[in-house]
This record gives sequence, structure tokens and C-alpha cells, in this order.
Amino acid sequence: MTLGDVSEMSAGGDKPKTISDHKTDECQYPVYSNGISDEGLYGFTTDYKISSESVTVSARGTIGFVCLRHIPFTPIVRLVTLVPRSNAVSTKYLYLWLKNIPIHGTGTTQQQLTVPDFRKTEIIIPPEADMKAFNETTNPLFQQVWANQEENAELADLRDTLLPRLMSGELDVSALDL
Repeated sequence: MTLGDVSEMSAGGDKPKTISDHKTDECQYPVYSNGISDEGLYGFTTDYKISSESVTVSARGTIGFVCLRHIPFTPIVRLVTLVPRSNAVSTKYLYLWLKNIPIHGTGTTQQQLTVPDFRKTEIIIPPEADMKAFNETTNPLFQQVWANQEENAELADLRDTLLPRLMSGELDVSALDL
């Protein structure tokens, strides 16, 4: 089959009008672009364009940088998003498949991956029983990775809150019962 057969594919557009460098009560949804640092995190906004678990592939600049997205987000700047169409393929299978194939763009001045060309990329689809076994094995692993990432973010926030207070002497570590 092809990627076009198994997924809805679209390219990100313009950045949202309302955007923040960090997550706020108003801007809770991540905005992703073609960048590779922080998995392409550009900022946060008030709404999302993609709500389903999906895979993104950078289509300009660093072509072929693949990420698995599991929370609602907005793609911008030619970031290609793939959402599986059916149970023929899971998002995690699609992600791992794309991570392990060469992805090339076209063009002479600046390489670019176009949706029409990328849709033609062939993908091997395993039998339904094998896909089910794959999903039963990988889903808990990805859930644990995401839980660890969330915990790391919370711990980093706690560190960033406490460290300045410790350094200024506002908090005294020797007074704490450890």
C-alpha cells in the first residue's frame, strides 16, 4: 500500500495569530514546525488543528525528521501530518516505519517534501493479527515514555521554582526534615 492509502495527510500552514513562547492558561496547545530542537516545538496557542494521535514529518529544511504526536496540536510551516485512516495501520507502526526509511525531498535550491509525492511512498502492512500483537506490545511502552516525559516536565518546573529561592537564601535546606 502507499502512505496515501493508509493515512490522511496534510501540510501545516501559517502560524496562529495568538502564540506564546511558553504554555499558559490561555495558550495550552503546542505549535510544531519543521525544527528539530524540542521536536519542532515553536510555541503554544489557544486552539489546535489536529486532535488525533498522529505522525509529523518535516518537509522543508531538515527533511524527514519524524515525530509521534499524542496530544492536540497545530502544525505550521510545511510540517506534514499523517493520521491513520483505518485499523490497517496504527499510528505507532506508521511512526516507527517512517523513522526507519530514507525520506527525500525534491528541488535544487531548497529541498522540499511535497504531500502529493509523499502520498506515493510505499509501506508494508502486516496481517491484522500481527498488527494487533504489535499494538499490544508497543502501546504500554509509549504510554510509559509519555508519562515519564510529563513527570520530567513537572520536576523541571519544580526545580525552576525552588532553585532561585534556595540560591537567594529565602529557603533554608538545613531546616528541612529529609
